[in-house]
Amino acid sequence: MVGEILRKRREELGKDLREIAQISKIRYDYLKAIEDEAFEKLPLEVYVKGYIREYAKILNIDPDAVITTYIQQTSPPQAEKKETPAEDTTQRKHLKIRYVLLPLLLIIPVVFFLFSSNPKKSIIPSRPPETKEENLSKTKTTNHVLEVFATDTTWLLVTIDGTQKKEILLKPGESAKWQADQNFSLKIGNAGGIKLVFDGKNLGPLGKKGQVIRLNLPAQNSTL
Repeated sequence: MVGEILRKRREELGKDLREIAQISKIRYDYLKAIEDEAFEKLPLEVYVKGYIREYAKILNIDPDAVITTYIQQTSPPQAEKKETPAEDTTQRKHLKIRYVLLPLLLIIPVVFFLFSSNPKKSIIPSRPPETKEENLSKTKTTNHVLEVFATDTTWLLVTIDGTQKKEILLKPGESAKWQADQNFSLKIGNAGGIKLVFDGKNLGPLGKKGQVIRLNLPAQNSTL
């Protein structure tokens, strides 16, 4: 289970949960709820995934593998159907393969970290390889540029030109930059925790700390 995986890894590293809360800027009671798997005590699901992802990074565990475990753990059970003997045998084989592969996905990153990483080296998210579509998009002229600077821990969901979505959790001092041909649509989880610069212009205060807003750029229409 997710909480057990994170707690055991934290204890192996000899870290206190309050120390993790201070490093990640995530509330202690939220981290405690994750380890206890009391997900009903946490805010929206998008925040839960962001918290788990950030916690896993600090513990040097593959975030995607932990998120996959969380989704499998919290997904509602599917309705049972009557299976033929052949279908039952095939399903059991698939389950055995899944139970073997999932622990390996969790163990491999930990082993890799113990033998090859430098504990003092800061954790920098790797950039995925660029696809052919992304290379082609660089040749096009972009009409708008959006820069985000975090002054407090803030979750954002950015939709570019109505199709491409970016979900990100920024900590104080971190920033992000995107380009669009037409427009941006944003959902901001902490309006008082970021500064937006759109096409070189500072948009000024967006709202209060902890306030959730929606914002469309260049048409600046926000929804609380």
